[in-house]
Amino acid sequence: MGRPLELVACKTLFFEKSVSSFAKLMREIDLLDLDSGMRTFGNYKGKKRQFVFVTRSPHDTYTLMAVEKKTDKGKPVPGKRLLVEKFSTKEELSEFMKGLLSRPIKAFIY
Repeated sequence: MGRPLELVACKTLFFEKSVSSFAKLMREIDLLDLDSGMRTFGNYKGKKRQFVFVTRSPHDTYTLMAVEKKTDKGKPVPGKRLLVEKFSTKEELSEFMKGLLSRPIKAFIY
């Protein structure tokens, strides 16, 4: 006979930090590692509260993606990419994000 199945409680495997102001968001973006990122919401081409992701590249550049927000079984999930932009400085990224992000700011660092 085989061993009986063992039930194991699952823990969350990653940590997300919540950010609720633009100033704090930009401070957190400055601290991003290559294996971390930021998720928030933005208004893009008349579509409100679409997903916005920001990552940091190996050469200290930033990539911003706006992604369609769809629902699956009542939960928001990413859809198709709407926009991909690269920025060579945090200041360029900040200026672009000021016009894109939904207010109030609700962001998550992962």
